[in-house]
Amino acid sequence: MKNNTTRFMVAAALLAALDIVFVRLLPSYFLPPGQYLFRITPQFLCYGLAGWLIGPGWAMGTAAVADIIGAMVNPTGPGTVFPGYTLTAILSGLVYGLMLYRRKPQLWRGLTAAGLHLVAVALPLTSLWMLMQNETPFLTTFWLALPWRAAAVPLFGIALFGVQKALGKPTARLFGG
Repeated sequence: MKNNTTRFMVAAALLAALDIVFVRLLPSYFLPPGQYLFRITPQFLCYGLAGWLIGPGWAMGTAAVADIIGAMVNPTGPGTVFPGYTLTAILSGLVYGLMLYRRKPQLWRGLTAAGLHLVAVALPLTSLWMLMQNETPFLTTFWLALPWRAAAVPLFGIALFGVQKALGKPTARLFGG
């Protein structure tokens, strides 16, 4: 196998930049009853594409760099430099990388990766970080976030699969897949 380090570094840099744009410039905020603020972004596409194209290790690094640089360049509220969110980003890259790297794009893989990310990373860790930062009760955050996060899983899985199919085999081959 040839050395893909330069390609991987370029892809990681591009996906980190895209992540920063998605999180800092394109978020949608929701304020449901109970006054708890939810943010939804297309950031999952960066995690998913990094995991699919450059693998779990690179995806973890890409997510960490994007989170740290994004928080320094454009903080979006209290606690944006909190290391817990960086850990969440790193674990997100790991989940998507383990589920998608060097695997043929299939809808069930995108749905499974999005669902596993929800159950193992996003929902429990975000609830924990909110407890640590704002003293918001863990179960309150968890149960308020569960419906909209669960509703997002099929959307995220379908969108990820669609982007993978749009990029196609030549892109995967470029990265050794």
